[in-house]
Amino acid sequence: MDHPEFSKGLEKENQLSLIERSSLKPLYISTISIDGDNKANPLSDAVYKSVLDPVLSQPLQTLDQSLKNFSEIKRKLIHTGLFRDVKVSLDKETSGLGLKNLPEEAIRDYSLESPISTVARIQLTPMQFNNMSVTSTTSDSLSAFGGRYSFINSLGRAEVLTLQSELKFTPFQGKVDEKTFEAKLMAPLQKNPSLKAVIDANFAKVDLRNKNFVEPENRTQQNQGSLHIGVQKHWFNSKIKSTPVLYNGLSIVARNLKDPNSSANLESPLTKNSIVSHFLFDNRKFFGLFPASGVKFSVNNEYVISQDLTKHTKTTGGREESFDKLALAVEAQRPFFKNKVVNSLDFACGGIFPTAESSGLVHHMDKFYLGGLASLKGFERNSVGQYGGNYFYKLRVASSFKLPNTPADSPLRLQFFLNGGDVSNGMSTKNLSYAASSGVSLLYKSSLANMDLTYALPITNRSQDIAKPGFSFGVSLSVY
Repeated sequence: MDHPEFSKGLEKENQLSLIERSSLKPLYISTISIDGDNKANPLSDAVYKSVLDPVLSQPLQTLDQSLKNFSEIKRKLIHTGLFRDVKVSLDKETSGLGLKNLPEEAIRDYSLESPISTVARIQLTPMQFNNMSVTSTTSDSLSAFGGRYSFINSLGRAEVLTLQSELKFTPFQGKVDEKTFEAKLMAPLQKNPSLKAVIDANFAKVDLRNKNFVEPENRTQQNQGSLHIGVQKHWFNSKIKSTPVLYNGLSIVARNLKDPNSSANLESPLTKNSIVSHFLFDNRKFFGLFPASGVKFSVNNEYVISQDLTKHTKTTGGREESFDKLALAVEAQRPFFKNKVVNSLDFACGGIFPTAESSGLVHHMDKFYLGGLASLKGFERNSVGQYGGNYFYKLRVASSFKLPNTPADSPLRLQFFLNGGDVSNGMSTKNLSYAASSGVSLLYKSSLANMDLTYALPITNRSQDIAKPGFSFGVSLSVY
C-alpha cells in the first residue's frame, strides 16, 4: 500500500506533466466573438484589431501561446477603462470547418499533429458611468457650485473628454472668489491602452482681494490660463489589489496680476514652464467613500524650468526663476473590532527648492498653505503661518467610531482627531514651532453627500496663525 503523501506527490507530478504536454498542443483560432460591449458607443474596429493583433496575425499557435496572448488581450481591454470585467473562453469548434483555411504546410510545422479548430469567446462587462454631475458645496469659509459633463468613447477609441466648471464664493456674501473652466482629454494608445495621452486646458479667474492669507500687494484679481500635455501609465497588480498611476508631462501656465483700481491693460503675462510628475498608489477599501483600510501614497513633483517674475518683483532685466517643488502624502487606515473602530494616520510634507542660479523667489500661487477642514482643522482656511510658505508638513491621527444602531460598514462615523503642522520659508530648526489642535468630527462620506461637522480646540497659540476654535461645518451634495 502506497504512502498517502507519496500518492499525492505522484498525482501532482502527473497533473503537471499533463499540463506541460497540453501546452504544446497546436490550436487554430478560427473565430473570435465579442459580446457585451456598449451598443450605444462601442469600441471601433480599429481598436479591436489592434488589441487582437497577436491572435489575428498568427491564428495558429500552441495552447500555451494562446493563453498568454489572450491574457494580454484581457489586460489591454481592462486598461481601456471601459470594462469592469473581461472573461475569455476557448472552445473546440464542433464543425471543424475552420481548418479548411489552414495550409497543409502549417500543419507539417507542428510535427504532423493536426491543430484543434478553436473558437475564442470574449465576454465584456461594461463600466457604469455617470456622464453628468452637479455638485454644491457649503461651508463656513468657502462655498462652491460646479458641474461636469463627460463624453465617453464617442469616437470609439476609449477616449474621455471631460468639461467642467466651478464657482467658488464667500458664504452669505454673494462675492465670487474664483471662476474656473477646464477641458480634459484622455485617450489610450491603441497598441498599449495602459498608456494614455492627456491634454488638460483650464482657465481661472481668482479674486484675492480681502484675502488675509496672501501678502497685501498680492491681494488683486488674478487671471490664469494653463495647458498640460503628458502621458499617464497604469499598472494592474492583483497581489496588492491596486492600480498604481504615473503621470509625466509638460505644463505651461500664464498668469497676470492686476490691481483692481488700475486701468492698465493686461499684457505681458507672467509665464511658468514646468516638467510635472505625479505618482499615486491606493489600495484602500471604503465604506461608501469613507476609507476603512489600506494605504494611499502620492508623490507630486514639479520642476519649473523658467518663471518670468519681472512684473511681479518690479525688477528689470527680465529675470527668470527656476525651482523644484516636491510634495508627498501618506494616508493609512486600519479597522479594529469588526470595523467598529477605524484608526487612521495622515502625513504630508513638501518643499520648494530653488536652483543654484535662482534667487529663490516664488509666486504666491505656488506656495504651500495650511488651515481649514480639508487641511488643518482648528484654523482658518490657508491661515497657518504668515502668507503661506516654501515648506510645509502636517500630521493627523484619528480614531473613527461606529454610531449606535448603524451598520458596521456605515459611512457615518464619529471621529476624534489630533492634528498639527506648519509652513515656513526656510528649513532652519531654530525657534521650531507648530500649530496644533484636537477635537471631534461627525463625518458622512458617500457618492451623493459629504458632510463634516467639527468641533475643534486649538492647543497652540502663535501670533502668525489665525485659530478657529469651536464649530466648523462643510456639506457637499452631488446629483448624477
